[in-house]
Amino acid sequence: MKIKKWGLIAATVIILLPMFGNLANAAEPLDKGKNDWKFSTYERSTKTGKTVYKNKPGSTYKIWSHSGGKAYTRKDKSRYLPGQYATPLYNGKVRKLKTNKSSVWLYEPKNKKTINITKNTPMKKVKKINQKVSITIRGESNGWFSTDLSGNRKKMVYVKASDISGDKYWFLKKKTKSKPKPQNNDANKLKTVGKNKQLILVTANSYGTSKAQIQTFERDKNGYWVKKLSVSGYIGKYGFAKKMSEGGKASPRGKYTIGTTFGRVKNPGTKMTYRKITNKDVWVDDVKSNLYNTWQKKPTKNRWKSAEEMNQKAYQYGFVINYNTKRTRGAGSAIFFHVSNMYTLGCTGTSQTNVVKIMKWLDPKKNPVIIQTPKSELKKY
Repeated sequence: MKIKKWGLIAATVIILLPMFGNLANAAEPLDKGKNDWKFSTYERSTKTGKTVYKNKPGSTYKIWSHSGGKAYTRKDKSRYLPGQYATPLYNGKVRKLKTNKSSVWLYEPKNKKTINITKNTPMKKVKKINQKVSITIRGESNGWFSTDLSGNRKKMVYVKASDISGDKYWFLKKKTKSKPKPQNNDANKLKTVGKNKQLILVTANSYGTSKAQIQTFERDKNGYWVKKLSVSGYIGKYGFAKKMSEGGKASPRGKYTIGTTFGRVKNPGTKMTYRKITNKDVWVDDVKSNLYNTWQKKPTKNRWKSAEEMNQKAYQYGFVINYNTKRTRGAGSAIFFHVSNMYTLGCTGTSQTNVVKIMKWLDPKKNPVIIQTPKSELKKY
């Protein structure tokens, strides 16, 4: 046989983790094994060592645990296959590993009738491979991996585990990947958003500024927050309020749900509830009115003495920030997220492009919220 033929041999090694060495009481088998040889293999009684079942070529079976060179095919360890005959299926497939030395020897037992290969089993060298190659490993027994000669799966030879690259684990029920680390962003530091999957975070460098940073985040499949958008924006003329009041021209701090989205034209594509503004729409800011801090329609009919017109350029697109939903008189009203290129009178604003982009992104199924705060107080959330 020419050496280059070995380069065509596929390699597979799946070895039992040490922590899996005794899993007789496992709720499920570790994995499936397969008779990947061209000859029948035989399961044996753990108690007597005698043959109790024949596995024909190509047949599969469950492996409940593997230790001491034995692959147990019963949960109670009453039946096993000598490890060198049990070819594991790693997630139903065969793995590939290479030798880790420039040359490696293949062995076989000096006594060809040897059934259980141990660390002390006398072995003799059969063939030397003078290059790094891929080898199909079809079983394991006490540090010896069984393979086939020339890939014909009729003659069993062995290679030392120490001569194989990669991990030395055998049966694994499921290939696991290390969980990726979260992004280093503001959202992943928050503790009050465990039930939310979308977040708008509005921050300012201090209390006295009307300039803000607006970021949006969404949870990935691992539950981590991933930044989707980061843009500049504006809050109230006097920044964030330490205590809100009607007409205070400052923006509220806190965590709020997202209310109705709105606009003066048709829905731009948001999944949220959308309301088209008409010239009759107003938001009541009369602290003495029973309709304080609600969206109403004209005519007034003496129901309020003051209200903000909704049909204005700033409200071309936007949405309600659910602030003061209990409608505490004098605590502030008409707090929106809307189009703006300068400070607001208490709302949060950014360019129309950004507002529409955020509106399209919002998804009520993801329980979106908005948090507004000076950066120094992020730890409160």
